[in-house]
Amino acid sequence: MQQRRLGKNGPMISPIGIGAMSFADFYGKTNEANSHSVLAAALDEGVTHIDTANIYGPLTSEQSIGTFLAKQGGQKNDLFSIATKAGIARDADTGRRYFDNSPAYLKAQLDASLSRMGVDHVDLFYVHRRDADTPIEEVADTLAGLVKSGKTRSFGFSEIAPSSLHRASRLHHVAAVQSEYSLSVRAPELGLTQATAALDTALVAFSPVGRSL
Repeated sequence: MQQRRLGKNGPMISPIGIGAMSFADFYGKTNEANSHSVLAAALDEGVTHIDTANIYGPLTSEQSIGTFLAKQGGQKNDLFSIATKAGIARDADTGRRYFDNSPAYLKAQLDASLSRMGVDHVDLFYVHRRDADTPIEEVADTLAGLVKSGKTRSFGFSEIAPSSLHRASRLHHVAAVQSEYSLSVRAPELGLTQATAALDTALVAFSPVGRSL
């Protein structure tokens, strides 16, 4: 399959990726065997990019990726370019969803994601949703520190406004932005596609076939 670079300095990846939210029960019941079958088929077809998150399941998507990679032996770090996310949390007592972009939370969640998948780094770590109480500049500094630590090779944001992207990019290069984008959802064309092009930031579309519409 054709490969393209993820952003300005990112890895070469397939233009089609695996959205691993389906490895949890978001679209109906599934199991680890089904997830492993998808990953094996992806390898056969040259698909090299996986997009997952700690909230998918929660945890089960990353766990399924980890058990698949564990079966691959010494080459597990070379099979896929993995992106994961953190920033959406749930209160243990009430189940209420909230956003957390604090340094301690993001660092702890990346460590936990690496442990679940059995890898020492990911290629891309996204903030899943913006926490309005944490300045974007502080979040960018935290993410840049994680890049420096070697635990992720780059960072990005999911569902970010163009103005926030510009603010973050004044401090550190943002490798990728993720947004829903398809023939039926064109909102990124109102400013996000222009901002990512100007900043050499990859625009990674989720639900690119309109949720099967």
